[in-house]
Amino acid sequence: MKGSPTQPSLSLPSKTGLVARLEEREAALKQRADELAEFERQMQEEREQLDATRHELEERIRMLTEGELLLKQQKLLHQKQISMLLDQEELVELRAGLERREEELRKKESFLTETQRRLNDQLAAREADLGKREAWVSAEHEKATLRQARRLQAIVFTDVVNYSALMQADEAETIKRVRADLERMQAEGKEQGGLLINTMGDGMLMIFPSAIQAVRFSLGMQRTFAVGREADGLQHRFGIHIADVALLPDGGIAGDGVNIAARLESKAPNGGVCLSAPVHFLVKGKLRLPPGEMESIPLKNIAEPVAAYKYTAEAIFDMGDASVSAPSLALPEEECTTPPFPAA
Repeated sequence: MKGSPTQPSLSLPSKTGLVARLEEREAALKQRADELAEFERQMQEEREQLDATRHELEERIRMLTEGELLLKQQKLLHQKQISMLLDQEELVELRAGLERREEELRKKESFLTETQRRLNDQLAAREADLGKREAWVSAEHEKATLRQARRLQAIVFTDVVNYSALMQADEAETIKRVRADLERMQAEGKEQGGLLINTMGDGMLMIFPSAIQAVRFSLGMQRTFAVGREADGLQHRFGIHIADVALLPDGGIAGDGVNIAARLESKAPNGGVCLSAPVHFLVKGKLRLPPGEMESIPLKNIAEPVAAYKYTAEAIFDMGDASVSAPSLALPEEECTTPPFPAA
């Protein structure tokens, strides 16, 4: 067309040229990849050689260290041998000392054997005493069943913690302290309306006309003992149950409730109190009790577990003086009752 500008001509490579150039580049890349693979293989071989060399050096170092330790041990051994050769008198004295030590050990072993035998004898005596208690309770129960004289009473059993060991350590002093504590408990219990039924070596059996009196007495006594107890003072356990008991003409009592109270006493914490759930039900809301939860306790010779509450010495001590009535206070009119037995 006349007057229109001319278009520039574009020169493009041919398809064959492009393919040739691509093949050349691909060949170059492949050659480069082969070179890199060969270089990587050489590097791996060098790495393996270095690892082998490092392991060899570590092994040599370990062997050198062990050799150095062995030399030191041999040196110490030689020094000891030289010292032993130079100090024959010291060796003889050492042997004599070892013989004395062996003799002391033999004496200690003999003492421990004798102590164990005595403890076993005391444990057997304790078990025999418990058997006598059970036999006594059973006999009293049989007597009472024939007479049919019964009354609802709160029963308190006590004993001394680690009595056998204390007797072995100092028999005279232990008997003196136990007698003093029992006399004190008897006097305090009488002021609370209780009646002493029997004393059994390190413990006693008392009855109270009400559960309130029995619990107040027990908590008060344990707190009194805790406040005035010396480092080596006695610790007591108290067990409380309320039941219909047989009243015997000779001043004793019998019944399953007595057995349960005795068993609860053995489950009480050291310096604490264990009371049955019926007792807790009767005193709850009338006395301020330490914190505690009910638990089911299996008791020896009792068919079913007994629900009970345990109070530790620490919990009783933390209650303070206001938690229980003072033994010297007069009893309320509703708690004053006549003893279950005629005066002798």
